[in-house]
Amino acid sequence: MKNFLNISDLSSDECLRIIKTAIDRKINKPHSNEAKNKSLAMIFEKNSTRTRISFELAIKQLGGLSIMLEKDQLHLGKRETLADTAKTLSQYADIIMMRSNSHQTLENLAKYSEVPIINGLSDLSHPCQTLATLMTIIEIKGSLDGVNISWFGPISNVAHSLIDAANNDLGFTLTIHCPKYYQDIYFQKLNDMNKKISLDKVSLTEIDEKKVALADVIYTDTWFSMGDIEDSTKIEMLTPYSINKNIMSMTKKESMFMHCLPANRSQEVSAEVIDGEQSYVWHEAQNRLHIQKELILSFL
Repeated sequence: MKNFLNISDLSSDECLRIIKTAIDRKINKPHSNEAKNKSLAMIFEKNSTRTRISFELAIKQLGGLSIMLEKDQLHLGKRETLADTAKTLSQYADIIMMRSNSHQTLENLAKYSEVPIINGLSDLSHPCQTLATLMTIIEIKGSLDGVNISWFGPISNVAHSLIDAANNDLGFTLTIHCPKYYQDIYFQKLNDMNKKISLDKVSLTEIDEKKVALADVIYTDTWFSMGDIEDSTKIEMLTPYSINKNIMSMTKKESMFMHCLPANRSQEVSAEVIDGEQSYVWHEAQNRLHIQKELILSFL
């Protein structure tokens, strides 16, 4: 049995197979009964729009059913150990998706579960989002080979999963444009979590206009995660990394703008960019549904 907690849990061939099958299913077979009589349990420690809706519709469009569980509706880690919760849910559901505050919680859930666990988001990684991003790029560009992706801003869970994917030899190159201060915060976080990640296949820099000029994809994320208090010092430090008309003018005319959403149009991206002709964020959001279907079928 495999779990999907990080992109590195899949080989490059498995990643590409899931993406390409998702593209084919999206066009030719959006509905089926391949998950008939199968059940998906979804645990949410964080609020969600895209993750909740895409997973719930994915299992239903495959003929299965879902149940959504908020953390306050469970004894999770309170009156009952995580191990006991995992073992109990394994008796009811065929697969479990969790959106967690802590990656450690996901790892512990996977340790004790008897059914596959999918990471719907954690403080470390967001692998489902990354597969949907790469699927969108392949649909528009035809391939990941030689595609240059430029990430702007702090190294979030989405950026971490992109680094994971770059290390998986999927064909694209990745440049992280991030202030040195937030680079240090990222590495300190990895150290605190006792995690390591290779940067051999990633360029880590502050704003590099030469790299921006080569970018096929400009990607960013919100500067403040859910529950964070907005900090004026952070906003000031990150303002040069905001994706606006000036940044997009440095890139190729056919460059794509991407964002995992939700977006703050007054901070990490301007309205004219996210709502502009080079924006593929809605295409990307839709592909969460199609990637979720393939993940469910693969791990069932």
